[in-house]
Amino acid sequence: MEKSGKKNQEKKTIPEVTTFPVPFASKKVKENVTFSNKSAKDSQEKIISQAFKFHLQGNFSEAAKFYQNFIKLGFNDPRVFSNYAIILNDIGKKKEAAILLRKAIKLKPDFASAYCNLGTILNDLGKSLEAEMFLGKAIQLEPDCADYHSNFGTILKNIGKLKEAEYHTRKAIEIKPDFAKAHSNLGWILKETGERKEARFHLLKAIELNPKLELANFMLAQQLYYEGNYEEAINYLKDKNHKRSQSLYLGCLLCLDRVSDFSKLYSDILEKRICNAEIGGIIDHANIIYKKKYKSTFCNEAKNYIFWDKINEELFSRSDLNELISYVKDKKTIKRCQRLLNEGMQTSGNLFSLDYPFIKSIKHALELKIELYKAKFKDSKEGFINNWPKDYELRSWIISMKSGGFLKQHNHEYGWVTGSFYLQLPRSDIASNSGNISFSYQGPQYPIKGKSFNSRIKKLEERDICIFPSSLFHKTIPFESSKERICFVFDLIQK
Repeated sequence: MEKSGKKNQEKKTIPEVTTFPVPFASKKVKENVTFSNKSAKDSQEKIISQAFKFHLQGNFSEAAKFYQNFIKLGFNDPRVFSNYAIILNDIGKKKEAAILLRKAIKLKPDFASAYCNLGTILNDLGKSLEAEMFLGKAIQLEPDCADYHSNFGTILKNIGKLKEAEYHTRKAIEIKPDFAKAHSNLGWILKETGERKEARFHLLKAIELNPKLELANFMLAQQLYYEGNYEEAINYLKDKNHKRSQSLYLGCLLCLDRVSDFSKLYSDILEKRICNAEIGGIIDHANIIYKKKYKSTFCNEAKNYIFWDKINEELFSRSDLNELISYVKDKKTIKRCQRLLNEGMQTSGNLFSLDYPFIKSIKHALELKIELYKAKFKDSKEGFINNWPKDYELRSWIISMKSGGFLKQHNHEYGWVTGSFYLQLPRSDIASNSGNISFSYQGPQYPIKGKSFNSRIKKLEERDICIFPSSLFHKTIPFESSKERICFVFDLIQK
């Protein structure tokens, strides 16, 4: 199964949250899983033998036919369940794959790779906490497997346990020093915890080991971009086909004010119909400073697509809202480094991975509002509506600010639409708009060239919900109050 897995790995990337292929090879299973039952029917062994033959040859469609036949005949074998599950996973049938892996584990409780594979699939299905349990079991069974530590680190990273994620990713590198993907993942983790110098070291190491590793090249370029090293960042973006690499390249050219190169790359992006939020933010800014009318493939004049509504108590109860506030104030809640935030904190990981009733309740409420948003703008002909992702996930976190707090200007360039639900607000000073949200087309790193950027400010009330294109730049206006400002933030992200 190595060929299939490797092919998928090259296609997948990691945005603010990671997905990854199942690290499984049927050849490994044949070597590691042995059985002494010589009384098995000849028909079972013939089917298994033929299935393994096709599988090792990379003929997965033929292997699948034999696995299907084996199962239809009512035979049970953990190798078959596990191997067939990986084929199903590769073609997107993750739920069916998870069922077969559970059967494999039931038949063989010490089947380490089945635990690992089930964990990775559950992670893809958004069941991160259950995934954590199965990867942990895999490591208990085979503590010296670098793949298991690497993938466990990825899952821990997704649920916000960055220190544990760092430990297991470092363990993977200790076991397998030339593990390019693990170096790349460690670079991401260190970047998130603010260890940017060491993050760069591991990203460079990942690229040295595998120059074609798109994700490592992109993450290093992104770090250089935020540090203002645009020319150096471009070196890691040239000749890269990944859509995010192209849009970040366009952002670097805008920062460098290289108008001719910017227009040329823009035309190429327009021709390829690359559609993402980063491009939307870049074009909105460029249209103002260059006095042109570049057409955005994502969303033109994104301020026209801000949606406001309320989430009432019928949809999300007061007790559930209080549970959310209590969660963010709990000292045990894991926080993450947030370079844009002043006098505040941000929760780590995706809150939708938590199995709490109040989390399920807010997710349901938000899903209803997102459908309203999509319906409201269905006739807009904008790229982000016409290309609304069929396969997406919701990621969420909470931001809490104290007196003097504010969030700097930014957008969610990796998202599709972004939203905020206001749980608790300080009293706003009408004259200063303190504590309110401000929208603008001004990207914080792009040149202004003497142009003015108008802002749109919204006076907030508790239980307000705002949804807008992820390309739109926004910030929080500083406030002075003894009452904390608590906001539940979410992104709809294309998988």
